[in-house]
Amino acid sequence: MKKYDYSYKMSQDIINIDALTFKDITISPDALSLRIADNNSYEIFVKYMDEIPIGFIGIMYVCTPHYEGAWIDLLAVCPQFQGKGIATNMISSVKDYISDTQPHIEFMSALIRSSNSPSLRAVEKAGFKDDSKGNFKLVFCNLNARPK
Repeated sequence: MKKYDYSYKMSQDIINIDALTFKDITISPDALSLRIADNNSYEIFVKYMDEIPIGFIGIMYVCTPHYEGAWIDLLAVCPQFQGKGIATNMISSVKDYISDTQPHIEFMSALIRSSNSPSLRAVEKAGFKDDSKGNFKLVFCNLNARPK
C-alpha cells in the first residue's frame, strides 16, 4: 500500500478505482490532487497488486475539545478483488500507520454507507464494533439543496 503522493498518476488511479466502485468522483485528476493537498486533515492510501491499483482507503483526522480521532472515510476495492481480505488488510495497515505516526490519536471509527455490506464486513473483521446502544446517529444536511 502506498501513501497518496498527489501525483497525476495516483489521482488517476483513485479515480479509476472509484469508477468501478462508488462512481462519486466527478473531478479531474489535477483537481483531485489540489483538493486533497489543501486538506491537511485527510490522507489517502492506495493498494496495488503487481503495480495495478486495486483499492484505496481515506482517513480523516478529527480534533475536538473532547477527543482526537481518525475516521475511515472511504474504503474501496475493485469488484474483481473483493472478498479476498484486501479491505481488511488495508484497514489493518492504516491502523498500524496511525499508531506509529500519531500516537496521540485516541480512537478510530468508520463512516460506511449502511448499504455497503462488503466494507461493513471488512471493518468488523478489523475489530470495529457497532456500539449496539444507539448512542450515535449519523445525520446529513445537503448544503447544495437548501430551500429557496
